[in-house]
Amino acid sequence: MRNIHTILSDLGVSIPEDKKAEFDKAVAENYKTIAEYEKKVNRLTDDLNAEKKRADDAANTLKGFEGKDFEAITRERDEWKKKHDDAIAEHQRQQEEREFDSVLESAITNAKGKNPKAIKALLDLDHLRSSRNQEKDVKAALESLRTDSGYLFDDNGGKPNFADPKGSGGSGGKPMTREEIMSISDRTERRATMAKYQHLFVKGE
Repeated sequence: MRNIHTILSDLGVSIPEDKKAEFDKAVAENYKTIAEYEKKVNRLTDDLNAEKKRADDAANTLKGFEGKDFEAITRERDEWKKKHDDAIAEHQRQQEEREFDSVLESAITNAKGKNPKAIKALLDLDHLRSSRNQEKDVKAALESLRTDSGYLFDDNGGKPNFADPKGSGGSGGKPMTREEIMSISDRTERRATMAKYQHLFVKGE
């Protein structure tokens, strides 16, 4: 495409240098080149074809529904949506469970717990699982358990180590049964007794 200034020059017309910018602006505002016109036409043609395709697709979709039970379609759609939502929720629950287990296991290891299974049995896991600050609350719960049930930790809760408590127990020195321990109404006492008889609460004993 020839430049407008070249065309004018060939015709013996020249634009003063101080007027060229103003001339170019006026030309651009009022005239379009053939290439620019064709580009605009092609764009409009493409848009028109795209709209036609969307209209055809919509018509074909509607034809596909002819003779269908719309209530059944809606019901099936809702069922699939529920399955999808349930799958997402279950995946989220499992992810949160894995993260909580990791926090709990790490905290028990750092606290030098002897038997993670016995320790978990004495913790309020539902409360800790729903905590907004799991690491802090798990650590605090283990500290409390360490004070009440030092047997479960390597350092015996900071207390002197005594003989294995398996043989000692309730009144008259008779060992308590699992049922007797679980029947203790006072939670603190029950937890302490469970820690003392931790062998009754692990490995199905």
